[in-house]
Amino acid sequence: MEILNAGCKVNLGLRITGVRPDGYHELDSLFWPLPHPHDCLEIRPLHSGGLKFFCAQPDFPADNTLTRAYALFARAAGHAPSLELTLHKGIPHGAGLGGGSSDAAALLLWLNARAERPLAGQDLSAIAARVGADTPFFLQSSPCRVRGIGEILEPVGRMLTGWHLVLVCPMIHVSTPWAFAAYDAACAGQNSLTIAGGGANGVFLSGGRPLPDMHNDLEAVVLACHPQLAAIKADLLRFGAEAAGMSGSGSSMVGLFAAENAAQDAARHLRGENWRVFTHVL
Repeated sequence: MEILNAGCKVNLGLRITGVRPDGYHELDSLFWPLPHPHDCLEIRPLHSGGLKFFCAQPDFPADNTLTRAYALFARAAGHAPSLELTLHKGIPHGAGLGGGSSDAAALLLWLNARAERPLAGQDLSAIAARVGADTPFFLQSSPCRVRGIGEILEPVGRMLTGWHLVLVCPMIHVSTPWAFAAYDAACAGQNSLTIAGGGANGVFLSGGRPLPDMHNDLEAVVLACHPQLAAIKADLLRFGAEAAGMSGSGSSMVGLFAAENAAQDAARHLRGENWRVFTHVL
């Protein structure tokens, strides 16, 4: 048996720059990979039978990013080993952290590393994009400016080295399709969905140190429906975050702190509110 840990990502800012004819929204965002929270994949080889998938989480769909990734890889490579795959969820669903995409990328990389004829990087990325818009990012999982529907990746290096990140995961599920539909409804009557001004990759200085533009275009509609999230953001700023905002379509909230003690104070307070809280040094 092998165990793979699939980490998550946070969006440090998100701008919606347009809508394609097929209905997909184009974005401009800064994706930052994090090791926690993470999902665990248990992989046991089988002699035959293709993929046997298990997940203890109630109502987890049989058709999911892992089963799709396996089927697409087998078709592209001409073969995939028979496996028993068990998913242990640690990344909350509906939290804007990309858990399903991360799981799929971890499996694709595992399959490709063991393939008799591994797929070229661009071919693996093309499969990943068919699984989910965020999946190509997790194939390389380094900080990137992400544009288009997630297929345009521009590495940005470790420009936030030394900052302290507090990630708060409340037990609130936010549907991504609902969030975008609510945003579209709020924008109805406007001439364009393009947002003027600096994109999500824009950088400002705080105490002479760079920080990303943390504006998230989806925040207004999501926080209006879930005022608890607005309270979490306010707490992060009250405890000294230099910038705070929602990750993706929510519900997770992120704060960036210059001082470790302020980040730890914020984390202790928010854990006291019974939220799941993670701290990271970038």
